[in-house]
Amino acid sequence: MRDQSFMTSACLFLCWVLSCDALSIFPQKAPPTSVKKVAIIGSGIAGLSLAHALENSEECAKPYLEQAQRSDNSKSAFGVETHLFDSRPSINFLSGAGIQLTGGLACLKKINPQVYRSVANTGLPLKKIKSRAKPWFGDEPYSTLLELDIEKEIKKSGGQVEEGLIVDGEVMATCIMRSALQEILLDTLPQETSKRVNFGKCLSGMKGDSSGIICQFSDGTEEGPFDMVVGGDGINSVVKEYIETGDISKEGKKLDAIYSGIRIQYAVADSNEGDEEINSSELCQYFGDGAYGLGGIYGSGQGRKRTKGAFLIFRDPDYIGPFKKKEVVGTVVSENADWTQDVESVGSLMSKRISETGVPKIQLGPIIEESDRFFELGVYFHNPFSFKGWSRKVQGSGERYAVLCGDAAHAMPPFLGQGSNQAIQDSYSLACKIFEHNANLIPISAAQLETGDDIKSLRALLKEYENTRWFATTSITLKAAFIGYLETGGEGFFSKFRDVFFTVAGKAGIARKVFLGSATPKV
Repeated sequence: MRDQSFMTSACLFLCWVLSCDALSIFPQKAPPTSVKKVAIIGSGIAGLSLAHALENSEECAKPYLEQAQRSDNSKSAFGVETHLFDSRPSINFLSGAGIQLTGGLACLKKINPQVYRSVANTGLPLKKIKSRAKPWFGDEPYSTLLELDIEKEIKKSGGQVEEGLIVDGEVMATCIMRSALQEILLDTLPQETSKRVNFGKCLSGMKGDSSGIICQFSDGTEEGPFDMVVGGDGINSVVKEYIETGDISKEGKKLDAIYSGIRIQYAVADSNEGDEEINSSELCQYFGDGAYGLGGIYGSGQGRKRTKGAFLIFRDPDYIGPFKKKEVVGTVVSENADWTQDVESVGSLMSKRISETGVPKIQLGPIIEESDRFFELGVYFHNPFSFKGWSRKVQGSGERYAVLCGDAAHAMPPFLGQGSNQAIQDSYSLACKIFEHNANLIPISAAQLETGDDIKSLRALLKEYENTRWFATTSITLKAAFIGYLETGGEGFFSKFRDVFFTVAGKAGIARKVFLGSATPKV
């Protein structure tokens, strides 16, 4: 009798455990949800490019559009609504230097042909890259080490390089001021999207609830809920801090970067009325002892004068590589993420260092004399290896994530000119994964939605994005670090070795492979 009573009780308990009400007391896997509302932290090149890719790109949204169904009430044409938050009071369109766009330009054309056309019309087509050095013998102003004809070298490479960098007969290489690119990206946003660009908003925290992710700001306000938060907030990214630690500290994240012992000074000058009108650009390097210069002309906006840029890259005298000397005279130069101008000291110091290091000043000297905008920054190496990766689920928000994009994910040395290019490629790649996720959720049954069966998870798609972009950006980072030390070779043997290396690299096709290998889009 006692055994029968025990068996009856056991059966009743088992039935209760298997009931729906009982299962509700155990943790359940949150069902997948569409990414309909995205907070983008930072309105630099990465953030603005992502806003275009999510709200202004039929190419990126193709997987979603092919489903031919719309059941949401989004104000966006493609079902994703972006909100941009930037800690700056506004974008300073006079800050920053000139950049070269290659693979990033090709991705802009994929994102939106009209935006691409505005950028291409503003920039100057990049035709050649030349490397010159102070002559070993004679009285010539310089010796030419190598010269790359961009279109010719792209066609010579063929394959993926030619497919990626010559699109519809146009060479994907242009020189443009960084500020001009930002201005175009901001001005060409869809009207509703531009209303959601917020300045003076410094992210101080994130929290999750059943409806999504709530962003908290230092002014005491909160915004949300969001289905994803993307950190396009640069080298001092607070979103990266959250991904690595699960929190955003009040005192700010300690910079996890190593000073390279290399400094860069920039001089920027608008063209004069009497200057010759040009329709293309060449970038010329000039090597000296322990330093090199770079000179070029950049597009700065339709109807505006061209902008001349002179760059001086040199070894910090208080450092041997990343190692500090015992007796340090000066202070370490910051990365100057905000492009703060330094008019009083940089201009005169640039001219002095050019003379001291023997850098040919035939092009650089006049630009420096005419310049009215100067900047200085230190080059830092950021560790591309992270156990936490580029994304993290926001606690309490269900299957919703914080993700990194651009310099926040992979800040890199500038010696291959790829920072902005890689940021745009990140934006394109990430947007495609978001739309793929949203498309995956449209046709499935209620039962599948509840269990997540046969659906590639958002986490898996974000990992695909990271894997695709991590290898490409890490490879560029390591190459750029090596090239930076090589190009700033010291006096005597080291500078001679560098000159010989670049001469041989040019003749052997190594320079072409390094430059075009980094420039070719990998998305």
